[in-house]
Amino acid sequence: MRPVVAAVALEYRETFSFVKLDVNSEREKTTEYLIFATPTYIVFNDGEIAGRFAGAMPSTQLVQNILEILGTEETE
Repeated sequence: MRPVVAAVALEYRETFSFVKLDVNSEREKTTEYLIFATPTYIVFNDGEIAGRFAGAMPSTQLVQNILEILGTEETE
């Protein structure tokens, strides 16, 4: 998923950003955010969790999931 996330992060850098959490070294955050599988995507809006989803997927699905949670339509 790294190449997919990197490509999406670059293409949508004006719309949203990604932050990576190392689940092996950040056990407290992993527990706090209830991360049970990787990859897990937690979408924040104004500092609050707006939604979440998990699993490997193509870039189009990743973008669709994020934009749907944010209530934003694709402008490309």
